[in-house]
Amino acid sequence: MAKNKLMGNIVSLFTLKGAEYIISFITLPYLLRVLGPDKYGAITFAQVIMNYGILLVDYGFNLTAPRDIAKADKGDVSRHFAAIMGAKFILLVPILCLGVILLTVFQANIDIWLILCVLPLLLGNVLFPIWYFQGIQQMQFITVFNLLARTVSVLAIFILIRSTADYRLAAFLQSIVPLLAGIISLIVLWRRSRELFCLPKWQDVISKFKDGWDIFISTLFINLYTNSNIFILGILTNDTVVGYYSAANKLIEAVKGLLTPISNAIFPHVSVLFKESKVKAIKFLCKVMHILGCGSFSISLMVFILAEPIVHLVMGEAYRESVLILRIISFLPFIIGLSNIFGIQTMVAFGMQRIFSRILMISAIVNFVLIFPMVMLWQGLGLAITVVIVECFVTITMYVTLIKHNIVIK
Repeated sequence: MAKNKLMGNIVSLFTLKGAEYIISFITLPYLLRVLGPDKYGAITFAQVIMNYGILLVDYGFNLTAPRDIAKADKGDVSRHFAAIMGAKFILLVPILCLGVILLTVFQANIDIWLILCVLPLLLGNVLFPIWYFQGIQQMQFITVFNLLARTVSVLAIFILIRSTADYRLAAFLQSIVPLLAGIISLIVLWRRSRELFCLPKWQDVISKFKDGWDIFISTLFINLYTNSNIFILGILTNDTVVGYYSAANKLIEAVKGLLTPISNAIFPHVSVLFKESKVKAIKFLCKVMHILGCGSFSISLMVFILAEPIVHLVMGEAYRESVLILRIISFLPFIIGLSNIFGIQTMVAFGMQRIFSRILMISAIVNFVLIFPMVMLWQGLGLAITVVIVECFVTITMYVTLIKHNIVIK
């Protein structure tokens, strides 16, 4: 029964990911060509800024919440749901206030309207309880809600985006997807499971904050060497360089997205297995690693070999500078796929959050030691090399740490 549910969730998420790829294959080349490297880079830079707000409001609940929902008795699910939603709304208020202050102070240097156009990304993160559907292992709902929202977004993009002058509207139409999906999901949940919508108890909210602290710190340091990298690139260079790097990185993110359905589906499953037997959980993770490792390596090798025709086909001649960047970061899906198994699927599921956090903290320091001289010397290429070095460091360190704790994933 559990295996059937797991496979059903993986199929649902792969269906969603397949639809996203079809949509991206249609919209990404269109936006890259219509907006050009400069405006596309500006949108990416604004999204990076908004991701800091998402990082704070998420607080690691994307990992702790599915685990808590999966392990909870049926009668306690609504209590967990209310506490997590309450915690996210509590975090949203000071984040919005801080955002208003920062925009007021730096209004001369920031495109305020562009920042407001990507604000739905933050609101959608609060409203869309993806973590709940992961926890109850019913990912088909995530698939349906996302597809509905993305369909609306894509149709609007092709109808309304015609020139570089429409870059703010393009940013808004891309950012509206999680907000629409969140609104739809809450309406459906209200009709199907109205008991979820109850006032949270203050002690439950405090408990969620305490439980999520180590994961939040881990996520914070992950973002320090992922999200902040593009921000630093934008500060040290310009929107055009950001556009070249972001376009190549967008393709790698799409490839990494192939692994996301499996990762999202197995995390609550591993948590349940670990509750039953540590040996069973490790055996299951070994099988997953073999499948993900072989698959991600094959895809990464293909991207490396076909980087030039891929860039020409998807981005156009204006993005020729992205070819070498794409080749350098082509093996990130393989490297990060392994670190995901060693870190999130094993360390977090097995309660090793603090060690997981320390590894990422050290990795963030390594990243900051490297990134400034590398970007100043080689701009986008320097950032690409830095990212690969840091991700290799993360993966190797996690593997060695697990061996020291007598957890062997091979």
